[in-house]
Amino acid sequence: MATYGVIGHRDAGGLRPAARGALDARSLALFTAAVALLAIFSDAALGHGLTWENDPYWTYWVTKTFLIATVFGLGTAWLGVGPGRGAVVTAVHTLVLTVYYWTLSPIGLPSHPEWLDLEHTWLTGLPIHFGVIYLGYLGALFVWRRGGATPELPAAELARHALGASLAIVLLGGGLVSVVLWEFPGVTWFVVRLLVTFTFVLLWWALAGRDVLASTVGGIALAFVWATYGHLLGPSGLPDGDLRILAEDPPPATVEWMGYRDLWLLSLPVLLVVASAVLVFWGALLDRVRLTSRELRTAALPVAALLVPLLVAAALVSGDGTDVRLSASGPAQVGVGPLFGGTMEPGEGTFSFTGEDAGARVSPLPPHDQIRLRATVSGPRGAFAVDADQPLVDDPLGRHGTWWGIGLDVWHHGRSGIGSDKVPPTHSDVAFFALGSVRGDGRELASGVPIHAMTSDDGLDLVVGDPDIPVPGLPDGHLHARWPTYEGGADTDLHTAGYATGSIVLALLLVFALGVVARRDARAA
Repeated sequence: MATYGVIGHRDAGGLRPAARGALDARSLALFTAAVALLAIFSDAALGHGLTWENDPYWTYWVTKTFLIATVFGLGTAWLGVGPGRGAVVTAVHTLVLTVYYWTLSPIGLPSHPEWLDLEHTWLTGLPIHFGVIYLGYLGALFVWRRGGATPELPAAELARHALGASLAIVLLGGGLVSVVLWEFPGVTWFVVRLLVTFTFVLLWWALAGRDVLASTVGGIALAFVWATYGHLLGPSGLPDGDLRILAEDPPPATVEWMGYRDLWLLSLPVLLVVASAVLVFWGALLDRVRLTSRELRTAALPVAALLVPLLVAAALVSGDGTDVRLSASGPAQVGVGPLFGGTMEPGEGTFSFTGEDAGARVSPLPPHDQIRLRATVSGPRGAFAVDADQPLVDDPLGRHGTWWGIGLDVWHHGRSGIGSDKVPPTHSDVAFFALGSVRGDGRELASGVPIHAMTSDDGLDLVVGDPDIPVPGLPDGHLHARWPTYEGGADTDLHTAGYATGSIVLALLLVFALGVVARRDARAA
């Protein structure tokens, strides 16, 4: 008799036993693919979505999926399957991944190559990557062991009920999200989520089952699928206006991404409750079973546990972006001669900057970072006023990334691939790229010019112009000023909330997943 501790391959007769923990060739290939897909999804949802709120370029996701498949394919072939074996393989994979991104390749290729710093690789990246990949492994193990757990239904009946449950989730969940956010996300938002939800529910019921445990796990997973899709692939706002039916001209398309608080801290809790409840009750209705109070408590407990950190963070965080303020005044040093190659002479000036970092999502769509800079500089070459209100979303010559305007806690210049290699590698608590104008002698000298500012151990630097793009009207084609002291910085509340919330949610999901897998192992023993 096959047990949950004995994994073989699936065929028409069900699960074929093999050596304890071992897989045959076909099962190894299928299990490896399942781990790779669920692990990269877990990384996207919990690592880059909920915790870091960023979006590496698509090559990151593709390359990492193949890396997961390679390491887990080899590791599973040698060690077999099981929570302990999976933890060992996950540890090896995490070490390989960290070394790869620390030594061999930057993230964001080929759009915005950027090397990860020590914090995002070895300090926070190592434990978070282990957690998200291991969670994906446990998810694959859970689904793999669920074969035959629920009575099969005719395909037409299963598809019909999957459509009905999906409509209930989309209409109820989408309606409540609209109420919570007090904003209608658009008809397209509902249509796309129906497509995603139907596909997920059909696959989940067929592979994992429809009992209370499977429905609870599936509801949690589906909620994170929605949130991750909204973070990486699904902006809201389409169509903006009347639907185009007969008119030849296209309707307006004012599209924007949902912010961190709205997406992860307000929408996700709604979806966790709705998706889990609908799947639990619909599954019971479909299988004609009566839910007991114990089963309902079992289903509600993990969902309630996940709601606590999300709602606490929502109460503590007031906005979707990170506010930044910088100011300086008084004595300054002003560059004379070639940019980054001349001398710094005595001068003075003022610097006033307010902004908001809207996140590190790879997209030209709003919301963009907000920038408002007002500065004056007086030095050996004259007096100038600098204004900037537009973030530089992309370098006009495509030479390097710009963090889509504002960068927080970043390395750039040197060999980083961001900024100029004529400047030593620089770590900045705050840095930004913008477009603005410069005035001198009471008249505008140039507009739409590149402007860069950064904090460092040397103070606060302001650069108008570019080594490759001299500004007509400015002496030497540029303006460079440095204040030795400055005030202000970035409000770290959202950053801290993201790390704390993501870490707590990841820990809760790992505890839940390990409990589920361990319980099934105990029953099979």
